[in-house]
Amino acid sequence: MTQTKIFLSFVLLTLTGFTVFSQQVENNNTPQDINLNHFDNLVAVNDVNVTTPDSLYNSTSYNNTTTLIDTTLVKQNTPVYPPAFRDYRRLGYDTAMYLGAAVVAFGILYAMPESATNWDKEAMKENGITYKWKQNVKAGPVWDEDDWVLNYITHPYSGAVYYMTSRSSGFTIFESFLYSAFMSTCFWEYGIEAFAEIPSKQDLIVTPVIGSALGEGFFYAKKSIIKNDRRVLRSKFLGYTSLLLMDPFNTILDSFGYKERQKTQLSLAPVGFDKGANKAIWGLTFNMQF
Repeated sequence: MTQTKIFLSFVLLTLTGFTVFSQQVENNNTPQDINLNHFDNLVAVNDVNVTTPDSLYNSTSYNNTTTLIDTTLVKQNTPVYPPAFRDYRRLGYDTAMYLGAAVVAFGILYAMPESATNWDKEAMKENGITYKWKQNVKAGPVWDEDDWVLNYITHPYSGAVYYMTSRSSGFTIFESFLYSAFMSTCFWEYGIEAFAEIPSKQDLIVTPVIGSALGEGFFYAKKSIIKNDRRVLRSKFLGYTSLLLMDPFNTILDSFGYKERQKTQLSLAPVGFDKGANKAIWGLTFNMQF
């Protein structure tokens, strides 16, 4: 058990390192060159009067009779993370994967010794799993006496994974926190784990709160890794492994070729101003996402 603690502590420290340096890496990233050979949605703007400093030009103003404005300058083949919209379909797939993983996790915990999990297997066998779940839900929550590795390492990590599942699907910080709180409370504490033990007070708090803070660090770290062509220390293997640890279900989903559904949007917006006519110039903007 000592070796397990050391290993899990090392994993937590490694992952926490991403949260410490990821924001700095994010801020230090220089903008990538834009491929100017790709233009969509060009809008013509006529007779726009632009005033410029005397130090740059002899005259104080010049007329740009025709200006082309590209409203969607996007570098080709650049991965978009996070999605520009809430992808409920992705979140649904991820949640379904949780159900399958929960069955596996329950089996692993059931196979572990009672000294590690504090599960009363004899009572589960005698009265049935459903009966034990009802008894545990009625009795909880309580302050549990689980090993500190389970309470303060694996639970915050689980909360971070819940958080990243939502955050990587295009949801906000608050929405991702709510998803982490829902999954840790309803799905795990009062769901899967309640079949074996009484819901834990500290787990109900530690998992979503500390987990979401850790998960936001994972979010910035993932952005940096994706911008770096999914590499860590120039290694694709380390990059993919890091993504798998921080956001396992979305990483697995992406590895199977998941793509967002095509979305189109047509909007009317001002694209310039005609000083001669003293009015705004309006144009149609068409956006398409694949």
